[in-house]
Amino acid sequence: MKKEIADKLAMEYSHLWHDSMTALPDGWISALVTMLDKLERLSSIERSPSRDPEGLATWVDLRIEVSAIRAAAYATPVRPAGKWRPGRALSCIDALNDFADQCSKICSVCGQPAVSDGSHIRCAEHTVVQPQVSRTQALYQEVRDLFPPVHGKAIDLHVPDHLFELLASSLRSILKLVIQEGVVGKVLITRVEIDDGALFVRVRYQSLTAVFMGTQMAINEMISDLEVLSDEATRKHNLGGSDATS
Repeated sequence: MKKEIADKLAMEYSHLWHDSMTALPDGWISALVTMLDKLERLSSIERSPSRDPEGLATWVDLRIEVSAIRAAAYATPVRPAGKWRPGRALSCIDALNDFADQCSKICSVCGQPAVSDGSHIRCAEHTVVQPQVSRTQALYQEVRDLFPPVHGKAIDLHVPDHLFELLASSLRSILKLVIQEGVVGKVLITRVEIDDGALFVRVRYQSLTAVFMGTQMAINEMISDLEVLSDEATRKHNLGGSDATS
């Protein structure tokens, strides 16, 4: 909420204002004002002039809790219990519920009708469009346990389209074996690069005992097969095809 708006509302609704309301986004301010107006009118509900001669009064202490997808108001009664007639209490509860309900249906930016996308409540105009993660980034995150923490440009998964699925499936198979054998962090692929049209992959083994000799041989074979198949895929691609398996 903008400071100038907060200052104005704090003056207009001084008996009900709470600093927590400043966290409310601009699009939900109209719902807040509607609720404050209802709470200011509590004195007029089921009022007996002889028993409630003071008229307008502060009936509750308010506070607001706000997240990206919801806003809720909480009220603590400050009047003697005998002043809280059933109709007055129900009106207070309705005002709080209506506030939360309104905020769930209007854009937090502009106040127009909106729906939740799971992260925000926004109208079509103000929908937050998350940037798509590229397939290369997604693959890197998926198999990052195979790479050294610091590797610079030696790990480059931006391979040509005709090689991407072949590389991805090979890295996934290597990672699966590494996890099965319990050697995560001890098998590190230190190079994935295209050099003069050919794919090169290098691996380093750290602190692996002779017990894992079979694992090393299997990984070396998968990498060798990957390089051979990538050469064949590139040859076929250059001839007008892209299927390394046919």
